[in-house]
Amino acid sequence: MFNPNYNPTIYSASKIWHNTKWTNLRDEYGFNITARWINYPCGEENKPTGAKLFTPEEKTVLWDYCDDDVSNADMTVVYAEKDNEMRGALVEMGIAMGAKNPIYVIGTCPSFEVAGHSAVAFMYHRLVHKIREDNGFIPLQKYEDGSYDYLSGYKQAVAHYLEHYHTRERILAKTGFLNARAAASLPRLHKTAIAA
Repeated sequence: MFNPNYNPTIYSASKIWHNTKWTNLRDEYGFNITARWINYPCGEENKPTGAKLFTPEEKTVLWDYCDDDVSNADMTVVYAEKDNEMRGALVEMGIAMGAKNPIYVIGTCPSFEVAGHSAVAFMYHRLVHKIREDNGFIPLQKYEDGSYDYLSGYKQAVAHYLEHYHTRERILAKTGFLNARAAASLPRLHKTAIAA
């Protein structure tokens, strides 16, 4: 752990009607959630408003934001409830994997469970951490409505990130310091190659 007081940047991925959960965690609990999509009113699952009614052009701009926000975050937290069918969150998980950022999954849904046609192999990627008891995490309370104790899930995800991913080497690599150091040696290598 490089700095135990570091507040990592978090991209929150879920169905859009959960956005108020993430603005609450950001505004009331101090989580450093940087996903801009959560700032758009989304309504409810059966009562869409705001982002659910965006034009195709507005959706393109929003996805540009999401791509940037996932890539630049330290970590991604994906939240799912039993009847959710994930689509955008799966794309966001792929972006996070491409950026080499850890992903924490709170809850479950059919998109994350083995089905006759899918072994959900992506859930076993080395960067994907399912916040469940059998993965070394404290079990999350599941409520009668199918929701999970996402506050506890976020706390566990941040603690895991700080312990396993917030290292000097990772910070240097992510900020480009290691790349800059390597780039500084290129002229020397070029001169050596020409002299040979």
